[in-house]
Amino acid sequence: MSAAEPICLDAAVPEVTPRAVAEQVPRLHAGGVQAALVTVASLEPPEQAVRALADWWAADRDPAKPARVATSVPQLREIVDAGELAVVLHFQGAEPLGGNLAMLDAYHRLGVRVMQFTYNHAGALGDGCLEERGSGLTALGRRALERMHALGVAPDLTHASERTCLDLLALAEQPVIATHSNAKAVCDSPRNLSDEVIDGIAASGGMIGVCAFPTFVSSSGSPTLDDLIDHVVYIAGRIGIARVGLGLDFADEDEEDFEFYGYDERYYPRPPWVWPSGIAWWEDVRNVRARLAARGFTEPEIAGVMGESFLRVLDGLWRD
Repeated sequence: MSAAEPICLDAAVPEVTPRAVAEQVPRLHAGGVQAALVTVASLEPPEQAVRALADWWAADRDPAKPARVATSVPQLREIVDAGELAVVLHFQGAEPLGGNLAMLDAYHRLGVRVMQFTYNHAGALGDGCLEERGSGLTALGRRALERMHALGVAPDLTHASERTCLDLLALAEQPVIATHSNAKAVCDSPRNLSDEVIDGIAASGGMIGVCAFPTFVSSSGSPTLDDLIDHVVYIAGRIGIARVGLGLDFADEDEEDFEFYGYDERYYPRPPWVWPSGIAWWEDVRNVRARLAARGFTEPEIAGVMGESFLRVLDGLWRD
């Protein structure tokens, strides 16, 4: 492909790992996915996070593995143009900091370009969306945001509590993103975003990636691709289609993972998870284009949702 052609980016790809990437890339490419924010760590301590980063950089050097780490948007486009998967290193939580903000500088040097403030529950930087007390950003979280702005690490408020989101947005001086979150007005889950948070993300100049996790798409018990598109339509109606992308979050987790991440059965069914019909795994990502067109979106708007809008925002945030 030409580097000038639109790129398809999934902003939440926890399933892709350095060990399995050679087998996973053909499935991603079958669905048209050319770039991915991969989850390097979330609840892991610093020593595990550093080892995971080392594994990704080893994969980056391995010619047998068709994936390369991107730390800038121009580099990402070059990787895609070469026919390989462009990997963006993403932390789904701040536990890898170990409470030490100097680690932000170290992780930035190691290629991390997007970081969540928490993962569902309370953490050093703020409360998560399933923390019942619903507190907000901590003093350490405020300082972390300042340092992330200075470094060019994109702040991701996915999994954060309403109060943490609003605190963060009130302080943000640069765009804030939600890599994989839906609209609470469409599906009433604490993992989804309120209208106030959606509006705040837009005001910051940020982006929202819609998420295919079944109970965040619909409470029907049998969600579909059209239910996911309902979230695109709703968010676009509030803040414009240029603020909407994809963060599908496909994951094949088991009971051990369920316990490790502390999932709450009220909001996360026990695995195995059944993904929405029509968007059940990476190969189905191609279906999104046709459904967006059927809802009346234009080709440039669809290209934005599929990845170009995220790339526009990230290009303005990242600095080497």
